[in-house]
Amino acid sequence: MTLRLVDSAWGTELTDALHADTSALRIICPFIKAGALDRLLALRPKRIEVITCFNLADFADGVSDLVALHKVLAAGGQVRGIKNLHAKIYLFGASRAVVTSANLTAAALDRNAEFGAVLGGAAEIAAC
Repeated sequence: MTLRLVDSAWGTELTDALHADTSALRIICPFIKAGALDRLLALRPKRIEVITCFNLADFADGVSDLVALHKVLAAGGQVRGIKNLHAKIYLFGASRAVVTSANLTAAALDRNAEFGAVLGGAAEIAAC
């Protein structure tokens, strides 16, 4: 197992992980914005699965984008909703997992103070 703690540059962290393994992208996070998602979709992951929070108030407030979910579906991906979701986990094939406080938004990836860990190792990724 490898473990690396990260406290900045989440946008680079996620794109680097996807560059290394485009076989599957799994995103678990409550807030997803189209612009941040576009960065990952541009790298053409072969399979995309998203678990997010379906709270209509979040979409109305602009915290999360319905357009982002439509983009996942248009790319052949799957979207599921979980009420009260708070977890943020990004899985890149079977090679890397990112567990972080960062949602998939430009603010979280580029400006906010976010913290998390990057994991490598088959057992740890399977557990995630």
